[in-house]
Order: sequence, then structure tokens, then C-alpha cells
Amino acid sequence: MVSNKRKISFSKKDALIRFGLVLAILILLNIVSRFFFYRIDLTSEKRFSISAPTKTMVKNLKDVVTVKVYLDGELNAGFTKLKESTRNTLEELRAYGGRNIEFMFIDPMAVQNLDERKALMTDLMQRGLSPTNLTTKSKTDTKQQLIFPGAILSYGGREFPVQLLENQIGYSPQEVLNNSEVLLEYKFANAIQKLTQFRAPRVGFIRGHGELNEMETADMRQTLEGLQYEVKDFDLSANYYIPERFNALIIAKPQRAFDEKDKYKIDQYIMRGGKVLWLLEGTNASLDSLKRSPTGQFAVGNDFNLDDMLFKYGVRVNTDVVQDINLCNPIPLIVGAMGNAPQTEMFPWYYFPLLVSDNTHPVSRNLDPVASFFASSIDTMKNPGVQKTVLLHTTQNSKAQMAPTRIHFGILQGKPNPANYTQPNLPVAVLLEGTFESVYKNRVSPEFLAASDTMETLKFVEQSKRSKMIVIGDGDMMRSEVRSDSTAYPLGYYVYTKQSFANKAFLLNCIEYLVDDNGVLETRNKEVKLRLLNTVKVQEEKLKWQLLNMAMPIALVVVAGIVFGYFRRKKYQR
Repeated sequence: MVSNKRKISFSKKDALIRFGLVLAILILLNIVSRFFFYRIDLTSEKRFSISAPTKTMVKNLKDVVTVKVYLDGELNAGFTKLKESTRNTLEELRAYGGRNIEFMFIDPMAVQNLDERKALMTDLMQRGLSPTNLTTKSKTDTKQQLIFPGAILSYGGREFPVQLLENQIGYSPQEVLNNSEVLLEYKFANAIQKLTQFRAPRVGFIRGHGELNEMETADMRQTLEGLQYEVKDFDLSANYYIPERFNALIIAKPQRAFDEKDKYKIDQYIMRGGKVLWLLEGTNASLDSLKRSPTGQFAVGNDFNLDDMLFKYGVRVNTDVVQDINLCNPIPLIVGAMGNAPQTEMFPWYYFPLLVSDNTHPVSRNLDPVASFFASSIDTMKNPGVQKTVLLHTTQNSKAQMAPTRIHFGILQGKPNPANYTQPNLPVAVLLEGTFESVYKNRVSPEFLAASDTMETLKFVEQSKRSKMIVIGDGDMMRSEVRSDSTAYPLGYYVYTKQSFANKAFLLNCIEYLVDDNGVLETRNKEVKLRLLNTVKVQEEKLKWQLLNMAMPIALVVVAGIVFGYFRRKKYQR
């Protein structure tokens, strides 16, 4: 009897010692974990991870970023998933940013007073958020409500709107929501970068060679200013050099040739690490000129005196006009008259191809087609120090029509023969990255070099630091159509079909990539696979899977209970 009591006391003592050891280990692990931060994402696409540039940015925040997400309340399954993905992204940002990341979810429709609710919705729209009409269907009725799938970030007294829902043409609702989830990190990281940047990036529009005017680039300028860019015009002829204060230059559809002095200024700007977005047209083809001539237009090649520069950097804009019979915009043509009124009909115009991308580069990933107008193809040259990436190209059934050539409406009289369109995927936009060599290397005189060495601002540099530029073979890609009242349509809006294309989004990505040295745009490369259920199979096997998910767990618990009870009785009966 005494031995049994001793055994019981020893067992209690051992249990207390074990409990104390486990508790001490847990406390020690908790203390150590405060000094060692680590997270593991077990998903194949790393959907719950954020990129290194984003981590660095939020870790270095000097003040609190407040995020107000206006996506809450009664939502359907798709938007509920977008809401939860937004929450997960913000929690991941807070895991690295700590107390400097605060967020809250707000339902604008929860405001009971109708006047206050309308005032709130008006305020949200004025601050940059766009509403979406959400239709929710049930077995008994269909409900419609206005939601604001967006967020407003605040930092240091400044605000920046973020639209969470992508606006993509030709995608199913599930694909649109999935692509919206993919871009959440990029949108929040980009907004935080804009709010926390020391000074606004300065973008310069080159003037003096017949480039697109302020009205034709009005929408792009206004959009850039709304995204915290400083936009300036820069006249090459009125300045000795291009200041390094310009983060990027835009050369949009020049009409006149560049002289050697202006070329030299651009070249040396690039050699000092400057970034350039070139939008050049290989020919003088124009729809207005074509409509004025009954026999068509005789298109010839443009000579901007830039071929040697671009060739040295690694590309050549060809003097041709690209045609695409698979994907192009239509134009209206008069086919007859009814009384005194002309009758028009829309015809596919192969010289207005819609450009696409099949690579995973963040500049062109997950974008709608980009509209082009009499675009020219681009060739890439062998240049070991420069990496070339084709951002936009035509489809499989395309060809390049070399200048000089006659362009006329007669090609629309019959169906095109695919056998004549055998130049697939013609490049129209190319990214160049690397170290560029000056086109003036071994070309400038010793006297000039001796004089330039005395002036630091003009000192000749023959090879650049690592830099980048984008060359586009269509100047009209950045041109907004101008209304009769001298106001500009949104960039990418095609007046004949009233459709909007991804011109603005693509060009904004180009500029963002050129000026972004932190790699934030790389987060657009994130990919989350869309795994949709087979709805037909779901209906056919509905009962089987219901039994597996509901009846089987209950049956397993009952069987486990019976087996456990059987062995327990058998043990204690002995």
C-alpha cells in the first residue's frame, strides 16, 4: 500500500516537472521568436508572400501608412474572395512594416442616412475611387448594389487612391477578379512608394521637332501628374544639355529630323544614366491623307537622323507599315447614299493592328490589346552589353509592307489571303537594358574633347552606367483624339467603336519601369493560377461529394468510437 502511494506521488512529481519543462521551453521559444522573424509560405505560387523590394520599403517607413478599404458588407463570393485577398496582403505588409501599417475595412452602404451615404459616395469618387454595380442572384430574386472596390492610403497628410478591381476587356469575371488579386501587392507597394518618395520623379517631353502637342498628350500628362509625377516640356535647342534631374524623357512622334547637336545632348543624357521612351514612326502614313486622296497615299520612309543612334543602342525602326488581319481596329467607309445622307459601314483596317504580348515582363503582363496606327516594325541588333525584350507585337497573320508603298482602301474589296500574311509576331515595342555605348565614341574631335573637359556639364562620356530605354514603332500610341470643342478623349479610346484599349496602362507601365530603381514594378509578375471547378462534373457528382464530405466524417467518428470502446472494455475486463 505504501509503495503504491509512493508511485502515485512520484508520478505526480514527474508530471509537474514535465509540465514545468514544457512551459519553460514555450516561454523561451516565445522570447527568442521576438528577435528572429521568419514566415513560411507553403503555396506553390507564393500567393501569401511579398517581394523583397516591398519588404524593404515597408520596413523603412518613417511614419504610419493608413489604409482605408471600402470593400465590405454583403458581397458575392468573388468579391468576398477579393476582400480576403486584400486583407491577407495588408496583413503581410503589416508583418514587415509593424505599427507603421494600419488598415481598416469600411462599408459605405452601411451609412443609414441616405443624404450622408450619397455625400460619402460623391466624396469617394472625387478622391479617385470608381464604383462598380454588383449584381447578386439568388433563387428568389436578383439584387443590385453599388460597391467601391478600392482603397485610399494616407501618409504624412497626403492621400493616394488604389482601385482594387481591374478593368479588363475580353476576360471572364473570374479572370478579372483573379488578375485583380495578383496585382494587389503591386498596387499597394506603388501607392506607398508614391506617398513616401522624397521628391516627385520628373518626366520631360522633348520639344522642337514637331512632336505631339500638349492637347494630344493631355490625358497622359494629367494622369502622370495625378500619379505624383512632375511633368515638364524640354526644348533641346534652347538648352546646352539635358539635366540629370529628369528621370526620363519622352520623344513622342517627331516630324522633323534631329540635328547633331540635339542628338549629342540626348546621347550624353543616356550615357549619364538617363532613361528615354522613344515613340517613332517609320513612315509618313496618315489616315487623313488617305481619305483626301481617291487613289490612296504614297507612303515614304521618315528620316529623323536617329538611325545611327538607335542602331548603336541595339535596335532599328524599319521604314515599313505593319498589317495584321487577325486583330485590328475597323474604320468607317462610305458605301452608298440614301437620299442626301451618306451610308457608312465599318471595315477592318489591317493597318491599325491591336498589339499583344506573350511574355511575362511586368510592363506588358496581363494587359488588354494596345491600339496602334500605321505602326512600324522594329529589328534588334547584336549588342552583347544590351538585353532586348519584345514588349508588344502583332499576331500570327501579319506582314510588314516596306516603304515606299501605296496605301489604299482597295484592299478591303475582298477577303485577305492568309498566305500573304506570313510574318508572325512582328515586334513593335522593345525594351533595351544594359550599358550603352555612345554613338559619338571615336567621332568627336580632340579639340571638342579638350574644350568639354573644362566644363563639367558638357564632359564627354563614351559609355553609360547600367540604364534602360523603350523604343516603340508608333508615335500615335500616345496620342489622344481631340474633340471638336478642343478637349481630349481619354488615351486609348477609339472613337469609331467607342472602345478603350490598354494604351494608357501600357505607357504608364513603361514610364514607371524606366524611373523605378527600386524594382516595385517587378511585383506585377506575380502569378496566381485560377483553378475553376468543372460545373458539369459538379452537377453530375454532386451527391457523391456531399456524402464524402458530410456523411463519411460522421461515419469515421462513429466507427472510431466503437473500436475504441471495444478495446477499452477488453483491457479493463482482464
